[in-house]
Amino acid sequence: MAFISYHPATGAEVERIDTLSASELERRVQQSCQAAQAWRHSAFAERSALLNRLASLLSANRERLALCMTRDMGKLLSEALAEVDRCALECAYFAAHGQAMLPLARSMTTFEPMGTILLLSSWRFPLWQVFRVLAPTLMAGNVMLLKLAENLPHCAREIELLLAEAGAPDGLVSSLLITKSQVAALIADDRVKALAFSGNREDASRVAALAGQQLKPIVLELDETELHIILDDADLDMAVEAALRSRFRNAGQLGHAARGFMVTPGIADDFVARLSARLAELQPGEPDKLSTTLGPLATRLQRDELHQQVQAALADGARVEQGCELPAGEGWYYPASLLDRVQPEMPVFRRQLSGPLACVLRVPHMDAISEMCQELGPDGTVSIWTRDLTQGERLARRLPFGSSLVNMDPYQGKGYPSGFSPAPEGRFNIKAFCHLKTLLISV
Repeated sequence: MAFISYHPATGAEVERIDTLSASELERRVQQSCQAAQAWRHSAFAERSALLNRLASLLSANRERLALCMTRDMGKLLSEALAEVDRCALECAYFAAHGQAMLPLARSMTTFEPMGTILLLSSWRFPLWQVFRVLAPTLMAGNVMLLKLAENLPHCAREIELLLAEAGAPDGLVSSLLITKSQVAALIADDRVKALAFSGNREDASRVAALAGQQLKPIVLELDETELHIILDDADLDMAVEAALRSRFRNAGQLGHAARGFMVTPGIADDFVARLSARLAELQPGEPDKLSTTLGPLATRLQRDELHQQVQAALADGARVEQGCELPAGEGWYYPASLLDRVQPEMPVFRRQLSGPLACVLRVPHMDAISEMCQELGPDGTVSIWTRDLTQGERLARRLPFGSSLVNMDPYQGKGYPSGFSPAPEGRFNIKAFCHLKTLLISV
């Protein structure tokens, strides 16, 4: 079987890459286990030095790595460069502070590495979703088997090259181009001690079920609900700019992209007009050009699904304010789009769609807002925009979400734990892939 790599900006086939054979997969797993036995006994100084070298290499090769992301999944060059920088900072952070997080002082409890960790990573942030797990995992003394999304073969190759150039031992991190059945077999393999997963909830449920059959720990980074609530007295300039960041960054391909914008009657028309005007300013084009501000979607299937849901919403009474038409020409582009008068029961709102589409729901009052939100569950974030901070806090306390922000972009609150999402930077962080060992010494 072969995976086919396409260029999202042209739709052209780039490369066909064969999946690993059973014998090659077995060789890599054995190599990983051998590396795990050696790496668990490595000194913190050795682990720190490797991460520092990785940080330097990421910075030195930022343009090449960024262009690799634009080729694999169409990410804007400016966003890809920022992602590389963020990965370098992550490596440098754990190189500097990882040892302090796992104290080895005279204590009755210590944190010891588990061994081989399997990372199943999605495509939205090709490097960041790897390095946010890789840095703490290696610093804790573990090794990693890495399965990236099928449309990221070149990014997977670049990660392996970086590690080799940084002097990582063979088998420390192995990239695997494998099928779903091979993934299932790996999860069941006793040599794999734990898993990390990023992606949608349906896939996470299936992976967690397989891990549960083996009683293996798993750390999940899941797609989340994100809503914006714009009340009559909101600062529209702030609310509109936050809407752009929350729905159109990465061409709307975010696991936490704003699902919708609930707007009260007194400000609804102005909000729609201002957001529509800002969307008209976005410049579609080749993602590797810094002048481009809206790149293509990562796959044709993703674009087709988005457009189908837009058409269904229009048939049910939603109104087009901007975009919403398939463009002519090559590549998997979709225009910056805005639907007004979306209803909460429409699939375009209920489903977590990927793409540059904003949905506006006109809501009569705060009681209606609270009622709608209760159906969405706690796994998400809401941003409330109002000049009345007392009113904003009162509404925030009524809503069910793990994070409720007032006059803040949801991305600004990512450093604060919500208690609902056990992502790698969550409550346990570097300790997530450690065994807690208790020492009882008789004197």
